[in-house]
Amino acid sequence: MEIVLEEQRERRVMLEPTWVKNALAACSSAEELSAMKSLLDKGQRGPNAPGCMTSQLVEDVHGEHDALAPALTGTESTGSNASLEAGIVPGYSNAALASLCQRREYAVSAPNASFSRYFIRQGLVAEETELMELFRAMSGRQPTAFRVHTSEMHGRAAAEILSDREGIEPLKWLPSACGAFVMQDSQDVPHSMLLSNRQLLRSLANEKLISFQSTSSMLPVLLLDPKPGESVLDLCASPGSKTSLIVDYMSAPIDEESPGRSKAAQRRYGCVLANDISPSRSRTLAQRLQNVCPSVAVTQLQGLFFQNKPVIDGGVRYDKILVDVPCSGEGRMRRDAMSWRMWHPLRAAEFVPSQLQLLRQAIDLCAPGGTVVYSTCTLNPIENEAVVAAVLRDGASELVKPPRTLREKSGWKFSQGLRHWLVPSHSGGFFRTLQEAEAKEGATITVPKELFWHEECEGIYAALESCCLRVMPHLNGGAEGFFMAAFRKLSVAKTQRPLPSEPGSRGVNPVKNTKAEGSEKKGSVYCGSIVNETLLHARGVVRLTAQNTLVQRSLGGFFCNSVPQLEMFLSKHQLCAAWRESQGLLLVSESAWSHLGAISPPSQHGGLLDLGITVVDAATGHLTEAGAFHLRPHATSRVLHLPLPELQWLLSSHVIKVQELQEDPTLKARCAIAGLDVASNGHNALKQHGPPLWAAEVMKTIGESDGNFIVCCTASSVEGIYVQERGGKVSSTAGLLSICIPVVVRRTPGIELHICLSHDATQRCLAVIGRVIGHAKRMNKFGAQRGRLQLGGQFNVSSVMAKNDLEGRRPTIQQQQRQLLVSQPAVSPPHLGRSKNSSTCSPLVGQEVDEGRNYFVI
Repeated sequence: MEIVLEEQRERRVMLEPTWVKNALAACSSAEELSAMKSLLDKGQRGPNAPGCMTSQLVEDVHGEHDALAPALTGTESTGSNASLEAGIVPGYSNAALASLCQRREYAVSAPNASFSRYFIRQGLVAEETELMELFRAMSGRQPTAFRVHTSEMHGRAAAEILSDREGIEPLKWLPSACGAFVMQDSQDVPHSMLLSNRQLLRSLANEKLISFQSTSSMLPVLLLDPKPGESVLDLCASPGSKTSLIVDYMSAPIDEESPGRSKAAQRRYGCVLANDISPSRSRTLAQRLQNVCPSVAVTQLQGLFFQNKPVIDGGVRYDKILVDVPCSGEGRMRRDAMSWRMWHPLRAAEFVPSQLQLLRQAIDLCAPGGTVVYSTCTLNPIENEAVVAAVLRDGASELVKPPRTLREKSGWKFSQGLRHWLVPSHSGGFFRTLQEAEAKEGATITVPKELFWHEECEGIYAALESCCLRVMPHLNGGAEGFFMAAFRKLSVAKTQRPLPSEPGSRGVNPVKNTKAEGSEKKGSVYCGSIVNETLLHARGVVRLTAQNTLVQRSLGGFFCNSVPQLEMFLSKHQLCAAWRESQGLLLVSESAWSHLGAISPPSQHGGLLDLGITVVDAATGHLTEAGAFHLRPHATSRVLHLPLPELQWLLSSHVIKVQELQEDPTLKARCAIAGLDVASNGHNALKQHGPPLWAAEVMKTIGESDGNFIVCCTASSVEGIYVQERGGKVSSTAGLLSICIPVVVRRTPGIELHICLSHDATQRCLAVIGRVIGHAKRMNKFGAQRGRLQLGGQFNVSSVMAKNDLEGRRPTIQQQQRQLLVSQPAVSPPHLGRSKNSSTCSPLVGQEVDEGRNYFVI
């Protein structure tokens, strides 16, 4: 403002009132507004002061009774549009001023009066000073948090790339298997590194290797604490960030190279059922969770009427349920000016009925002793404590205190739950009890009566204060506002409420789910002999036994064509095989199959969207990428190990001939660099060297077989590229070891390996491998085979020239001048000899040839 005023004084131009309004509206405190006003008054009193009405502008922008500045509320400006010229405000063009005015329309400088009054009266903030701190934290920038999908094939390699990178720090309050990181953008991080990190994260997100997720939204999963083998229901799962975190939390990737863990390490597959009612959001959810884990299923069912059979009739219950209900979203308003302007106290009452029904439905679906976590991204007690207290009064559950480690060691500053709250009304009043509302409002009460405070439930309100957790943005570094509470299902409820029935349903009576006798014998297909149609049968999913011909043809080859080995694999990991015409051969966990078998198909559209992982594609009959990744740790045959260069060659060319693998391409490259005659000496050396050991092993593994195979890289080639030091111990990274590529072996005149990946999947594999190698070069932690990566240090042209003190071209005059500062004279290597006219002193500046060195031009 000082610069602009000084410029306009010298040039005697008029200052546009609209620009001044926007500048005044940008003031975030009374001190800034006072300083701006004094500058404008000083400019008016000057000899060449412009005719700008400062007092009127200040009063218009920050009126006493206006919640928002007139410049931000869409009111017309007093200035003329014709005055927006380049000469009016020096240094600002017409387009720049128009862009500035447009950007200011989407910004707010303070919350509206209703928001301020409501938050202070509810006790969420103590005074107006804390309210402004909350507003700045809610409308400001928050740290960029993201997660690596560690349960997928490239997750471990991506985590290795990000773990030691400057400016990216892991979230230590989450298990390392979750792969949660945060990008620091403080002044301590160099600007070049910040830009590099942003570009890297953008590329990883486009390749679907990471997903951005706020740190607050990760807390409900930590409070839920799902264990491997448990059945988990995410009742309102879209867009899938919390469901993906649950999958990573329950199943860490199998590391067959880690000590103390066998190659076929046992993993307990439970059930993770993700549900959402919105068609568009549920399709996005299904795409995000597709082929992630055999225990994942995605459904599109009405959460309020989630069909489930009683336990006595063959139904099942869930061990853990997450209910992230739809809410007003106050904690995520951020910089959305429309949300701040349109906020009103009764907005929360619109979501309360569905929140109550969803939470009660979750309590009914939970097994006795199980856990239900209720979470919202709002700070309003009407959607939080009031809903929790209403469900507690049913007597079917109780609140659970959060673990001490979450409160004390996670670094979060949680606020306690509220014991008292006020319920707003349409007339603008606030009431604590129902009696007060009825006395003043009469029969015009529109909010649910369950929200009011009850004097006889003092024990419940004491539990709210000690068990509920609220994340206030201004106390946690600008994190999104969040609320969560954990329930425990009681074995004997004080009251029993019947499960709601879906409107328009067919009224199917559930029948006990039993298997037909002899259904798993003689290679028969087992579909689950349920009298009534289930969700699985309605969507064309058929269960297959291990003796089935289709299963043997698709999976038997990876277990030496042995039916007992295949049956042991399925039973040990609690998996089953299934067929779906639209997908192919599936691997599904037994828990997911039993839970979906207890759900009746909906009367309307929707139902089952995704189930398990597709092992063999129905259209081509080829092994999929997810199938190769999940089968490789347990397969006993048809697994080919290639060195990393050959693996990159296969990904680049899409096909490779096995006969070419019998020659040593590294030795051929070394001979070419060294200048050996391959036709005479080199050819004999290649013959005497013979095929490498890994190539002979590949030929032995293939044998006379063809069809689907799995290709992965050898451990020795990975260890030679990247060795990481942590805590004084040297350990090789396993990120590249988890990469598995499905191939098809075809017998032409020779044996060829054809890759079975899409173009996007192939490019993603190449990009991940390139990033790991590039990260290894930057970290300068190569292993013993560093020379092999550079085609051998012995035949490296640069290393040979440096060792023999050779230079590629004659030094310039500046380089010769620098040599005068060398204290020791230049000495020629002994094997190169010296000239008779060579001198022991340093070369002169104008000397044409340095006698102590040999020069040649490449």
